[in-house]
Amino acid sequence: MELRVVQWNIKHNSDAMKIASKLNSVVRGNTLIQLQEVTTSNFQLIEKQLSASDSVFSLNYRVPGPYEGKNRALGVATFLFGGIIKVSFLLNRTLFPERTMVVDAVFDACKIRALNFHSLTGVGYKHGKASNFASIADYIADHEIDIFSCDANEPMVDDLDIDKVLFFDNGDKGRCASLLFGKNKVHPLEDVWRNHHKAKGDLQVESPISYIIQGKIFKRYDFIYALPKHVSVNIEYQLEESIKASSDHAMVLADLLITDP
Repeated sequence: MELRVVQWNIKHNSDAMKIASKLNSVVRGNTLIQLQEVTTSNFQLIEKQLSASDSVFSLNYRVPGPYEGKNRALGVATFLFGGIIKVSFLLNRTLFPERTMVVDAVFDACKIRALNFHSLTGVGYKHGKASNFASIADYIADHEIDIFSCDANEPMVDDLDIDKVLFFDNGDKGRCASLLFGKNKVHPLEDVWRNHHKAKGDLQVESPISYIIQGKIFKRYDFIYALPKHVSVNIEYQLEESIKASSDHAMVLADLLITDP
């Protein structure tokens, strides 16, 4: 089965209509869309503009309290086209459970478990960011999932060669981020961009840009990971188009050939 996977941090104060228009333009057949930094108002507007077959929003599971502030008003959302969600839940052991969500989805009788999450920032949370990575790593290590996508706010230095990837020191010398994204990862999923180019023999390819800090520091913070059996036929980082759509992160789009089981 072919599955299009879309990963996108849409930016909390983005124009929901522009975001929805961009999303509608990339839907093709069976499609899984995973969004971060989603407010309740933006989810409601985007949901109305998309003809999704199913959807779920993390802040419907954990409603922000009146005194918790704007940081607890950012959730993650998952939209399906051609599929249905059988089960969905948050990772309640993480520091901000509403920035995580797991869905068990079915497309054409093909079952997919996908995790959607948004990392905490090192500037604001530092030790908390590391602890959050550890909690997510615990879940992925202990449970079978097919796909995860995220805004990781990592790495510090990216490279096609995993041995050259460096992570920020969040009070742990980058150890916890490496459990998910580095050479010390504790799960079998692979970075779709890295695997795609290695399979093609593109060993000199430069890392794509998914986020720009202060207009001059270029990062790849946004990822789609999948089990190696789900082979990629296409992977794109669409930064320019995403900025035009009012986000500050690149949409990441991958076309996978899903093997079940």
